[in-house]
Amino acid sequence: MKFSTLSAVAALMLAAALSACGGKAQFAVQGTIEGLNNNGLVLANGSDTLPVPSGATSFTMPRQISYGTDYNVTVQANPAHQTCAPISGASGSAGHTVSIAVAIRCIQNSYTVGGQFSGLFPNNDATATTTATPRVVVLLNGSTGGQVSVSSASATDTTLGKGEFVLPAVADGAAYGVTILSQPADINCTLTNNTGVINGVAVSNMLLSCTPK
Repeated sequence: MKFSTLSAVAALMLAAALSACGGKAQFAVQGTIEGLNNNGLVLANGSDTLPVPSGATSFTMPRQISYGTDYNVTVQANPAHQTCAPISGASGSAGHTVSIAVAIRCIQNSYTVGGQFSGLFPNNDATATTTATPRVVVLLNGSTGGQVSVSSASATDTTLGKGEFVLPAVADGAAYGVTILSQPADINCTLTNNTGVINGVAVSNMLLSCTPK
């Protein structure tokens, strides 16, 4: 006999015993939490709510429920810089198993870092049979190790050498600091708006400006 079947039988026997005494079995709505690193998480089972502090690995809702009562545990409010959601056992009927076991997982939000480039043109080495060689500037986000190669070939406005670039995502609440790792020897590039702290939105206001030497 599988454990789930044994659990259900045990729960039914307990309910029957209590019913003979004039009452119903009571169940705690409880479970585990994974990855909760910040304050602000609030769980709810209907009108029953529970604030959960940072670092908690388990929870028990304030009110127990009677045998046969449906439950549905939801995330009423997410913690700062994170998104949490039930991954198993969030809903059911009390007594279906010996105990209620909800699993909640929290993950850190992350956002991309990027902006626009201008003045980045290909080398003037095109011939009748070949195209000009793209110029490439490599940007590095020292806070996370992410990098991107910005190429003149990706320009959306070729007359001005303009386009957009995006670096890998950075965790919400973390600092970023983007620098120029390498650039062609015949141009001079500068980067502005390249440092800050991720605060719930993607960064898209960096500007990479290049001019000939």
